[in-house]
Amino acid sequence: MFENSTAFSKPLKRFLCLSSISMSISMSGLTYAAQDYLDYGLHWAKMVSGNESQVKAVNHDGSLITQDTSYYDDSKPTVIYFHGWQSGSAEEGYSREDFEFSDINENTMETWKEQGWNVGIFHWNQFADESEVKDAEAKMWSANGNKGMRYRLSDGSYSTTQSPAISVGEIAFQQISSVLANNTSNNLRFAGHSLGNQLAVFVAQKINDGINNGTLANNLMPKRIALLDPFWSQDGKSYLGDKNGDGQNDWTGERVHWAINEMIADQDIAVEWYKTSLIFDVWIGDQNTALESDVALINNRFWYLNAWDITSKHNHARRWYFQSMDSDAPEEVSINWWGTRSETGYDAASASTSDNRIKFMMGNSYEWDQVEGRYTADPADDQFEVKDY
Repeated sequence: MFENSTAFSKPLKRFLCLSSISMSISMSGLTYAAQDYLDYGLHWAKMVSGNESQVKAVNHDGSLITQDTSYYDDSKPTVIYFHGWQSGSAEEGYSREDFEFSDINENTMETWKEQGWNVGIFHWNQFADESEVKDAEAKMWSANGNKGMRYRLSDGSYSTTQSPAISVGEIAFQQISSVLANNTSNNLRFAGHSLGNQLAVFVAQKINDGINNGTLANNLMPKRIALLDPFWSQDGKSYLGDKNGDGQNDWTGERVHWAINEMIADQDIAVEWYKTSLIFDVWIGDQNTALESDVALINNRFWYLNAWDITSKHNHARRWYFQSMDSDAPEEVSINWWGTRSETGYDAASASTSDNRIKFMMGNSYEWDQVEGRYTADPADDQFEVKDY
């Protein structure tokens, strides 16, 4: 069911979900149990008659699904998006993220397609549907975390009937490295939102390892990784072990930091980090401050949203980034002691900023703080002050 397409309206999703319910009789009366259903993996997106359509790229057995080149073309640059935590999504008709945002009446991947990009999204929503964010986090790194590889069904229950024997990260790596094996664009980009930043980095690190040991070709390496209001939980994880031999279990932010440093050294990749909320300041979030000086660090100020609405500010990171391809790179400015603002002549960071500029912004004590466009959702009027912190 739903094997090759996720281009469903919400009412249709609910109908299909309800139609998959099987009925059983118990001693206490009539009860309902959701039919066991699991779907995940890389999908390609495009616009069809003004609506977003997504098609599956790889079957669960690893076989590739032949695509119309309007969805995926080996010669084109490719961006792959990794979503984060999806608590409650199964009970909403297996709802999934897409690139459509009704509040701005815009599909944020449309410009990417018009500019010649393949646009992909890796769905792992049933695995990410946990009430505890750390249980979803574990599945990206290991199949042996606290909850294993269980997945959620539409009635809110969990199943392991079809659970894979490998982690979500390994699944994503295998699928993406297979699908992109013949891509000749030399322009691949990963973007991970919230928990999804870890998945983007995990896959990129596996590709880097494969290139280094000679099992993968250089064309598979992403040139750029965008961390969209990333989240890492605190504390060491037994499923990660002690990679650096310091006598303590590693934590996820630490692993991401090491992987990014390795990829910068090995492949000279561009890495951009957009902070849009205080999600990393909640009691289970890790700030990962050691990573800040290694990447291009941008502070977005979404003042058009309620100051205390951390969730909305967190979720707007992905919207802002993909929408920002629709306009020129934002201006970089400096502000002196008297408040006088001057354009520096350089670009600040957004999706449309060049890879080389992002790399120039990395590896120093500077950050870029949004000072214009804070009251509008449109990235076109944004300016960022360069600051030495």
